[in-house]
Amino acid sequence: MPETTTPPQMPVKADVPGTEEATSQDLFRASQTFLLRTPDPRVMLLRYVTVGLVLLLFFVLVPVLTGAGAVEGYKLNLLGKYLCFGIVALGIDLVWGYTGLLSLCQALFFALGGYAMAMHLSLKEGGGDVRPEYNNIPQFMFFNSLHALPAFWKPFASLPFSVLAALIVPGVFAALFGFLILRNRIRGVYFAIITQALAQAAWLLMCRNEMLLGGTNGLTNYSKGWQSPHWVMGLYLLTLTILALAYLFCQALVKSRLGRVLIAVRDKETRLYFAGYKPHAFKVFAFAVGAMLAGLGGMLYPAQVGIITPQDMDVNASIFMVVGVALGGRGKLWGAVFGALMLNALRSSLSTDFARVWLGVLGLIAVCSVLFLPEGFAGTWDRMERQIATGAVFWRWALTGLPLLAVFVFVMGEVLGLTPGFLRIAPAIAFGVPLKYVVLITVLAGVAIFEAIDKSQAKRRPSGFAVRAVPPAIAGGNA
Repeated sequence: MPETTTPPQMPVKADVPGTEEATSQDLFRASQTFLLRTPDPRVMLLRYVTVGLVLLLFFVLVPVLTGAGAVEGYKLNLLGKYLCFGIVALGIDLVWGYTGLLSLCQALFFALGGYAMAMHLSLKEGGGDVRPEYNNIPQFMFFNSLHALPAFWKPFASLPFSVLAALIVPGVFAALFGFLILRNRIRGVYFAIITQALAQAAWLLMCRNEMLLGGTNGLTNYSKGWQSPHWVMGLYLLTLTILALAYLFCQALVKSRLGRVLIAVRDKETRLYFAGYKPHAFKVFAFAVGAMLAGLGGMLYPAQVGIITPQDMDVNASIFMVVGVALGGRGKLWGAVFGALMLNALRSSLSTDFARVWLGVLGLIAVCSVLFLPEGFAGTWDRMERQIATGAVFWRWALTGLPLLAVFVFVMGEVLGLTPGFLRIAPAIAFGVPLKYVVLITVLAGVAIFEAIDKSQAKRRPSGFAVRAVPPAIAGGNA
């Protein structure tokens, strides 16, 4: 037998410019697979600090500022409303970001949960504004020549039944609909079109007065006590707590074995059939859980806003929710919540500052985000973490995360009404645009230009330096 020799290993180039040497720890981490990869201690420290600051802001600082009078009550109520959409965004990300199902009917499930709670709030037992001259029934029923409460309304006099209905009705409906559709291997754009048609059909049905759900006017006339400062604070803290619990639930789900199967359904569904799985069953499960999360957010919505109408379930509402998830970052739970808050805050601010063209400006922002931030703002955070893990200098990764910080400060300032007065001025030199938008656009554009210049210079640099290859034993042991 001729003697065999091992061919010399080619040197591995460092793919991160600016580093002088590759440590053994970095080489070992690079050799690990996705499931076995250990997070960098510096990255974990940044995550813990960021989570702590966010929790401190929402749970402590915002209530303190509201109690001190710095934040008005209606602003806190507005923030609570946006947090309801954050719960819905978690369900959308679970269905679309992790399972690969683009659902355009999540607003339908949101409205089903909202109507379940609104029916309770409209009755006398829920503190509804009913009067003896209307036979103690909601006013719209009396005007529709009804003199007694319909039979299907009576169970909603119970608060526990209304809460269960807000969760179970959307979940069961989504499970049945998903089973009939997904078992036939309908996927992709066809699934999106079918769910869009479902939302449109439900909207037309709910607009009819024969449904005895208020028709196009929806359900309102709740108790005036919901507008008191104590109720507003209580609703905000309740919504925030439920959002945090829903986030922990979704995080535990996506990190479990079931979550790995959902990701496999999204990426390689065909291989699962050969492995003996039934992907449609996992799709139905994710679709039902996403519907229940939407119903949970909808359940908290009527008390925050004081009304719910069929407009909250139409196709436009569903598309708006999906755009928020895409803007924040699909496949990242925190990105979905951040995108929901950001898009709702932008809609409120733009509709106030640009009453005539706000919808076009919002659409332009969505298009630019898709073109320049295909991974959403969550991709910016991931890029910053990679720079920290590879030992980049402070100013480099801080500059990468600056757009994320600038947008977050802008959103919170607008939602809470804390934007300084001089930034609300629209000077002629800025073509009538308030300075707050000029500052935000300048920061985003400046960082984008710097990133582009840095990438072009990185291509012109020498190809790098050679480092010792990963030992085959280590690489093979973790493959």
